[in-house]
Amino acid sequence: MALGLGACGGPARPPAPAVPFRAATVGDALLARLPRGADLVAELDLARLRANPTVGAAVAALVDGAVAPAGLPSGAEATGALLRGAAAVALAAYRVGTPAASTVTVVRGGARPAQALALGDDVWALADEGMTAAVLGAAGGPQVLDDRALALIRAAPMPAGADGAAIRVAARLDADGAAAVGAALGLAIRPRAIAAWLDVADDLAVVVWLDGVSPAAATALRDRLAALAPVRALGLGPAVAQAQISAHAGAVTATVVIGPRRLARAVARWQARAEAPP
Repeated sequence: MALGLGACGGPARPPAPAVPFRAATVGDALLARLPRGADLVAELDLARLRANPTVGAAVAALVDGAVAPAGLPSGAEATGALLRGAAAVALAAYRVGTPAASTVTVVRGGARPAQALALGDDVWALADEGMTAAVLGAAGGPQVLDDRALALIRAAPMPAGADGAAIRVAARLDADGAAAVGAALGLAIRPRAIAAWLDVADDLAVVVWLDGVSPAAATALRDRLAALAPVRALGLGPAVAQAQISAHAGAVTATVVIGPRRLARAVARWQARAEAPP
């Protein structure tokens, strides 16, 4: 069998892997407004979630301000106010875990704050100090979506046949970031990258992809999540515990499917807890 040789007589480099085709999601257009170099990207299709007959009312109540449940993380209420009436949001984080860390959030729709950058077509951005020029120059330069390595991570958990997504997240981690994730989860895992895809129709499906994590570690994480009190309180413990875990090329994928009746019960329980007097 002939060996491929480079122009200088050395072994030829293997071709870079092609990014698998996935249906366009709301984040594609928004992330195209952001400069290359992000370590983490996330997107949320609020219009898609609001339109869902099972979860739509709960999402609208939470995001648009009718419900402000107790126990949200610090700053969550203020963040929710920024997204009131918005159709979609995407976020990119740069230099994560360093003193120079910065974040840019791009929103379509809603009420643009006075400090936000107007990007046209009802799109606006909130950028940390020092990122304004990069955001404004992204239209004519390298963009987040031009980053092949991050695009491969982002595509990994999304099923090839999916026609969209309500939520997508992708992150690549350096050694410190991987250690921090393992510590936060209380497990001895050091993922090199993490990605997730979520969508909802009559049921809800979540796919989580972890690079550099063994099936045993992923199973332990699944079981830990299934046993969490908030998960059990919503009646989702059995669905999480039954998550399918598969391994391929040094990565694991966990798939959770919450059926229509269980999903409807979970939403009703969440609404009852959120609307209960303090």
